[in-house]
Amino acid sequence: MFRKYSLILILSILAMPALAASSAKSEDHHPKGAKIILHFKSMFGVDAPFLSTPPSEKGPLDSDPRVRDVLGDYQSWKIAKSVDGKLFSDGKLIINIKGLIFGNGNPNDEDHFRALVSCQTAPDSTTDIPFSNVITDPFPVHKPIGKGNANIKVQLENFPSPCLAPAVMILNGDSAEGDVWFAVTGF
Repeated sequence: MFRKYSLILILSILAMPALAASSAKSEDHHPKGAKIILHFKSMFGVDAPFLSTPPSEKGPLDSDPRVRDVLGDYQSWKIAKSVDGKLFSDGKLIINIKGLIFGNGNPNDEDHFRALVSCQTAPDSTTDIPFSNVITDPFPVHKPIGKGNANIKVQLENFPSPCLAPAVMILNGDSAEGDVWFAVTGF
């Protein structure tokens, strides 16, 4: 009988690290218990056919293309190096950007960016605007700004629930100039 309990005890002790490791890996939470609803490592820099009409041509126009009801910039942009972002179910947003520059390789000229989170909150057929967009305050671009590197870690106010098919955009830093996106989750 002693051997039986000794064997059970030994097997239990040996199994504990494996159970703990699988339990830790299966949970995708941040410390408050919110789940990651979107983890992205790629963004599409605005380019044709999503470019808006330049101001020199009396733009933007009502007919200019929009993504989630937001105009694309009139100049193309790209992520030259990397992006890593997470959106949590409680509205926490973390993004690390390296190399958000103009599509032709010219350096970034914005000293601040903003982020926008867009969620589908209703079926398409039940409302004219089935999306809810939440925009952050401006966050600084690291110096030298030309490299287009920035980090944001923010708790979004008025985060919609439900948040279906979330999309994250990087916008121009100055809302007085109107909202235009430089990059959006996708590829």
